[in-house]
Amino acid sequence: MADEHVGVPDALAHGVPMLKISSKKIKQVIMRLEDGAITWAGAKSTRVPISQIRELRMGQPPTETYNSTRWITIVYVRGSQMKVLHMIALTDDVFDLWVTTLRTLVSETSDRLVNEVKPADPDLLWIRQLWPAGVKAIDQPTATALLRQVGLVVPESWKAAPRSMLDMSDFRQLVKDAQSRPEIEELFSRLAPQGVLGRAQVEGFLRDVQRVEPGDLFDKYARKKEWTVDSLAEFLSSPDNSPKRQQDLTHSIVDYFISSSHNTYLVGEQWRVDVHNGELEPVVYHKKTLTSRAPVRDICRAINKYAFVHSPYPVIISAEIHCDAEQQSRLASIMLEVFGNKLITTPIHTAFDLPSPEDLKGRILFKAKPRVEDSPEPSPPSSAVFDSTESTNESDSGFARLARRLSISSPSLSPDKPTFSSTLADLLVYTHGVKYQGFSKLNNYLPRHQFSVAETTANRIIRENKADWIKHNFTHISRVYPKAIRMLSTNFDPTPYWSAGCQLVAMNWQTIDPGSVLNQAMFADTPGYVLKPLALRQKVGEVPRTWRLRVQILSAQRLPLASSSDLSVEATLGASSTKKTSVVKGMTLNPRWNDSLEWTMHCTPSQFDLTFLHLEVKSRGALLAQWVRPLPAAPKGYHHLPLYDHLCARFVFASLFVRIEIDEVGAVVDGDGS
Repeated sequence: MADEHVGVPDALAHGVPMLKISSKKIKQVIMRLEDGAITWAGAKSTRVPISQIRELRMGQPPTETYNSTRWITIVYVRGSQMKVLHMIALTDDVFDLWVTTLRTLVSETSDRLVNEVKPADPDLLWIRQLWPAGVKAIDQPTATALLRQVGLVVPESWKAAPRSMLDMSDFRQLVKDAQSRPEIEELFSRLAPQGVLGRAQVEGFLRDVQRVEPGDLFDKYARKKEWTVDSLAEFLSSPDNSPKRQQDLTHSIVDYFISSSHNTYLVGEQWRVDVHNGELEPVVYHKKTLTSRAPVRDICRAINKYAFVHSPYPVIISAEIHCDAEQQSRLASIMLEVFGNKLITTPIHTAFDLPSPEDLKGRILFKAKPRVEDSPEPSPPSSAVFDSTESTNESDSGFARLARRLSISSPSLSPDKPTFSSTLADLLVYTHGVKYQGFSKLNNYLPRHQFSVAETTANRIIRENKADWIKHNFTHISRVYPKAIRMLSTNFDPTPYWSAGCQLVAMNWQTIDPGSVLNQAMFADTPGYVLKPLALRQKVGEVPRTWRLRVQILSAQRLPLASSSDLSVEATLGASSTKKTSVVKGMTLNPRWNDSLEWTMHCTPSQFDLTFLHLEVKSRGALLAQWVRPLPAAPKGYHHLPLYDHLCARFVFASLFVRIEIDEVGAVVDGDGS
């Protein structure tokens, strides 16, 4: 097993005193590394398996309240929920020991992508699983049998010069040599029947099949002024063949779907958080749940520290205010003090009523919904709103739950809502929350007015007034959030709300389910913005068209070994029926199918843009790995698609080698579209 090959220092194996931090208390506990997990004594769950760690943050306290350079945050998975463990080492030596050991353990025992961790050799993980316990070297027949277990055969070069014994290093080299790619050799033979790929052939392949401009790609991978099989294989596995989604971020912010979270910091049966009176300064909690109180100042410091680490584009703090006018003014002062020039306090010059994400780079916006009678209506400004563009589900610690992104949300208007402070109202420059009152011309929504509705109300609007809502969203931002009865923080299907042009469809990011999988796929490889289809940005006539989609499932690489048996791929296109490949029997790391799956679609261009392709690698019918993207983001041609587990954690090395072809046939006439 892995632990037999990865050393754990005696000090950590026996246990060292650490400070464990939660929102309720700081407690000194003995932390150990044993049996592949971090353990400690306590009343609740006291075990974090190394294999379940998804993120490490070393020396990064989420707030100045605990300003320790020896802070360690561990984001991990339990069931379908993301959890967080916070702890502080008592000495620099112990901190360094944890950092080094955790990074090594995660690197050498986890097949998921983890930040701050350099992946180990791609074959090392499964080799350790197969390698006989307590053995330093194996003979050639044993090596041959081990290869056979994972569908590999000994290459001829090794058969010609057999070795009596192989240590792990020798076996790793044997494994590398045994992993041939016949599907790439076959592709090369089709492209180069004469055995040579010259510049013209390569550039034709790149333009016609891969749908990219050749640029200097031929020269970059050429060997003696031509492409060999190795050149082709190297290109197909390279970042040059992983095209990024290009986003024009100069449109008005109303023209984008925006990545949005709902109660990102919440854990368990909690679904809303409000800002209330504190002893001296406002605090954040939800009085109907067990949410612990977190000082607003700590939350603002966390936002200020982490808001733009992964994206320079703006963050909105959307708050439900329950504190009195005095503490509202205090809230405004805290934000001005902590955020400084990042906080939008006056309109910026822009060509749009609401500015673009590019205009708002590096800025923080504040949104709340004042009572109409308590807040005078200032002159309409000319700029925009939005929720956080990325989120990590923090923990049971109030300040840390918001350490990277925050949505303090729930837009219902309480009858006992206090008078709204003019100081706080002055900060509602582009993000003035209002109540949804329908789309009558008598309701004059200013450009900065944003209404938020629960999914039940949103469903009714779609049934009764979808066309009006689409038109409203040409010029205004609207938001949909989960209904209150989703006490387990589950998610809805976001696509109906996107199809109405709704920019902010708030998800419970701490729960991974089919709804959140679609949301993550929509915003994958983007800065949190996706330009809406043209018909959802302006009034245009849409004619249904016909597309043909062909997905050739060629092979998979380095699948998780423990479950890799009787493998097949299931493909689903939108709401259409699922299509399946043949089954590769037995256990194998690198199965090959070479099966083609085809669909014909009849729909409008905007419906096409909101259709998702979902590929699932199944082991004996159970999900092993998956890949999901909206059709506009599906790469054309031959690609190694990155694979993710059921919780959307990316496997470090696993990939699915496919060819994707999407061709528009033409307009649908005579009522044939359906």
